[in-house]
Amino acid sequence: MARPCKPARVLTDKSQTKAEIAERDAIEQKLRGEKVKLTPPKYLSSDQKKVFRRIVSWLKDSDILGSADVNIISVTAIAIDRISGIEQMVNEKPELLLNTALMGTKDRYTKDFFRGCNELGLSPQSRAKFANIKAAKKEDDPLMKILSAAIDDDEEEQAEDE
Repeated sequence: MARPCKPARVLTDKSQTKAEIAERDAIEQKLRGEKVKLTPPKYLSSDQKKVFRRIVSWLKDSDILGSADVNIISVTAIAIDRISGIEQMVNEKPELLLNTALMGTKDRYTKDFFRGCNELGLSPQSRAKFANIKAAKKEDDPLMKILSAAIDDDEEEQAEDE
């Protein structure tokens, strides 16, 4: 099974050139829609709106969300809320574990939840990648700047000598 395509912002220059990554990132920026404050749709319940806002706050720092993501966040928020409701029902009446219709419903919402996590990058691996990217962007070590400038200067001098 093929692995899902990752956003350009989480790619390294080992898998593609910096130019390819930059081009892909520019296209993704256009496709993700406007960068606006994401608000939950009116049809969500108050608990689902809370989940929606929590997901948006989790992903705010990743800078990958756009107006086009409202629907997948909504579906994920509904799935989380419904799974929680089913779990509360089962905790109150454990015999509901034998109710195939209820367990089938829970299974469908669980699939929606995992799909949403996959689409939104909420897995532990995705969070680790986002953290690495954020750390790499903040790396402005002056010593590393000086060393990389010195290396670039040496390479230019060697090229001129040849």
